[in-house]
Amino acid sequence: MSNDLLRYEFPSTEKTRTFLRLSYLFKQLEWFAEQEFPQDHQAAIRKYFEIQEVTNRGDQKNDILQELERFRVYLSPLASSPNVDQSSLKNTLNEIQACRSALTSVGIRISHLATLNEFLKLLAQRSSIPAGTCEFDLPIYHHWLNLPAERRKADLQGWITPLKPYHQGIDLILKLLRGSAEVTEAIAEKGGYQKDLQGKTFTLLQIYVDPKYEVVPKVSANRYMLSVRFIPVSFNKPAVTGAISQDIPFKLGICNI
Repeated sequence: MSNDLLRYEFPSTEKTRTFLRLSYLFKQLEWFAEQEFPQDHQAAIRKYFEIQEVTNRGDQKNDILQELERFRVYLSPLASSPNVDQSSLKNTLNEIQACRSALTSVGIRISHLATLNEFLKLLAQRSSIPAGTCEFDLPIYHHWLNLPAERRKADLQGWITPLKPYHQGIDLILKLLRGSAEVTEAIAEKGGYQKDLQGKTFTLLQIYVDPKYEVVPKVSANRYMLSVRFIPVSFNKPAVTGAISQDIPFKLGICNI
């Protein structure tokens, strides 16, 4: 099996699913905001509003604080274990506390941030309409996109800054969760694999597979059984149907704390 394995992740809870979506969007938002071209900053604005949409339901601040506290409670007793790197443990606990403090100081939910700025509020309303931000619809947006790049970048950083405690908290949670993975090698015979979970639960499932096999995993699970089925990929040809005839080697990571 190649060392260049492609990782797929499957969350088992809605909370983890939301964290993964937000982490994905935060990374894109920050990357586009650092670029120079107006088109990149348009993409950054779109990602900013996508984050607002993802957070319309639920209380992400409380969810993140609860998860950070859960990790703190789990890790703190390890301070007395001789088998644990105490320096790394201390750094992790300090990082958890720093994230909790930064997030506690945030006074407004993500989904409400755009309402504090009239320009963003107007832009959010028009962005829900296909091509609704053309220059004749929003002359002020056309003006902003033609400002010097450094001015646009400064504005974007000002709008992004209140999101950073959320981003840092979520990324730390995902880092700790991924670090808990128990990874084993497995074989999907003719593309299919089953594992008896023996009543154990997981928060995040990881599947590593060599892209040369040109398959993607489909997962189903309950508290007793995990099933993985690899499906052929198809981009420019009719969909492939039927079972895979070859065995697919892969790595399976089960994450839970």
